Amino acid sequence: MRAFRLPRALAGEQAAPLMLVAGTRLEALRLLPLLRALRTSGRGDGALLVDTGESGPAVRDALREHGLAPDLRLPGAKGASAAAFALLRLALRLRPQMIVAGGASRSGLAAAIGARGAGINAALIASSADQAPRLRWRLLSGLCTWFYLGREAPPLDLPRGRAMETGDPLFDLCREQSEAVGIGQEPAGARVAISTTLSAPDGERLVEALLAREGEDLRIDWIGAPPLGEREVQQRVRRLGALPHWRALALLRRSRILVTDDPLLAMEARWIGRTVFWIGASAVPRGCIEVPLPQLAGAVHQALAQTLSPRPLAEDGRAAPRLAAQLLDRVEQRAFAGWLTRVRPR
Repeated sequence: MRAFRLPRALAGEQAAPLMLVAGTRLEALRLLPLLRALRTSGRGDGALLVDTGESGPAVRDALREHGLAPDLRLPGAKGASAAAFALLRLALRLRPQMIVAGGASRSGLAAAIGARGAGINAALIASSADQAPRLRWRLLSGLCTWFYLGREAPPLDLPRGRAMETGDPLFDLCREQSEAVGIGQEPAGARVAISTTLSAPDGERLVEALLAREGEDLRIDWIGAPPLGEREVQQRVRRLGALPHWRALALLRRSRILVTDDPLLAMEARWIGRTVFWIGASAVPRGCIEVPLPQLAGAVHQALAQTLSPRPLAEDGRAAPRLAAQLLDRVEQRAFAGWLTRVRPR
């Protein structure tokens, strides 16, 4: 494995800041408001953001949309064990005061293992948007020192005093972007947003079934639609490619229903009170409705005919300042945290 090339701010005698670890797009967007809050608190850089490379360029692309870049990317870290070893080497070299995992992905588990090996406290930021197998949740509950949870907590069984409900910083970014573009809360007309990894034939059949019912002025925004080819242009279908986060959020606000297999979009659609139909192969996220693909068109039309909408999530979009204050307090008071909650190398 190649040697680490440290940022200039850490190349000298300066102590390492908090280390934030992101491995997926969800974790990058969640840590972005926290990173800003830590770096504007008057305590220097405040945090070092590490991209484990678990999702390829997803983390870099998500940060690039907002004019940022990861401070460090792990070289050649393939798999959770390699990422854990790389983070351990990095932690032993930098000696950060705390390692903060942005979610329950394999990178989050690797961050917790690296922190335990280096004798450093580890914190995990998680909510019901994080999808992980039960075994990984159990490992994280035993490895991490502190847990900062969204309003909808993940399936964690934690000892009392180690978990705090601070909110999910992801919705700080959603609130900021919604206010910046002036998007209203209520959708206009019957609009459906589709964002799935279905094959092109299945996606085309779904769109045709949605448009088959006459007498309804249904509009469809299809995110990541396949090429049109020789098919005729459908006036009520808008085919879109990969979208930046703010643009996808704008589409969700104008839509009444989301059909997806993306947990990030599903969580954001629920935050603004939209009905979410889940067609993914993984476990159904909380608050989403799983419908078989042949019955999906009928379920969508039935939902459009209803006048009531789901209750939005209770996230207030101000979790990042609370979470930053909690982390900085933990760092300053680590000598008084007690030996029961302090990580000790074995």
